[in-house]
This record gives sequence, C-alpha cells and structure tokens, in this order.
Amino acid sequence: MRKTSLIFSFFFFLACDLDFQISKKISVDEFVNDEMKSFNWSEVDQFPVFENCTQINETSKKNNCFIRTISDSLSFNFIKNDLVLNRTLIDTVFIKFKVDKKGIIEIDNIEIGEKILQYKEVINQSFVKTAANLPKLYPAIKRGQEVDVTFELPILVSTE
Repeated sequence: MRKTSLIFSFFFFLACDLDFQISKKISVDEFVNDEMKSFNWSEVDQFPVFENCTQINETSKKNNCFIRTISDSLSFNFIKNDLVLNRTLIDTVFIKFKVDKKGIIEIDNIEIGEKILQYKEVINQSFVKTAANLPKLYPAIKRGQEVDVTFELPILVSTE
C-alpha cells in the first residue's frame, strides 16, 4: 500500500508540475499578444537624426532640428535655382518622403497645386539635390531597432 501511495504521489506531483509549465507558456503568449496590441506602429521612439543635430538632448528640439535642416536646405536650393517667373505665385507643396533603415531619403510622392503644376519637375529636382547634400542621417529608432519612417512635409512655395 505504501508503494502504491508513493507512486500515486509521484504522478500527482508530476502532473502538477506539467500543468504549471503549460500555464506558464500560455501566460507568456498572452503577454506577447497584449504587448503587440498595445504597440503603436505609427510612432517611433526617436526621429531620424542628422549629424548636426546629435548634440541636442531634448527630443522635441532634436525633432525640430531634423525638420528645420530639411526645410532650410530645400529653401536654399529653391533660391539658388535660376527659375525666373513673370508673376507672383504662392502655393503649398506636400512632399512625402521615406527615411529608410540605413538613413537614406527617398521621395515617395509630391503633391502640387494647380497653380504651380508646371514647376513639378523643378521642385522634384530641388528636393533630389537637397537630399543628396544633406548631412549624414541616422535612421529612426523604435524599441532599439532601426526602422523605416515616412514623412509628409508641407513646403510653402512663394515667389514674392
């Protein structure tokens, strides 16, 4: 009788231990699923950063430096362009671009209003020149990983 109860106790503890391991695995799976549901894929932990902005510690100022570097470079290329107009134009151009995991900028789309549609190629070339002459760019970071990000930047084009 003693051997029977010992064997029964052994199987009972073995079954309890097996049940504990199964429930432990389920709780890990549940944790991962919950984490994935709460994961915000539309935000990054850190914007892409130009080399000239790396010394800035505050996140919002570093993000503004990224946008300002692109905007200032694009404005400089527009001013440098020899395009001569005989009328005043004011319009907004929306440039959608991607910064990939390697820190390379690519144009996805340029939305141009009817007023300046004929200058789309000049605007496109200006952005390509700007992208080629920008300082070294470090990619965006999400949870410690380098990720691709897409931006849409409104640019005011004014010939005044």
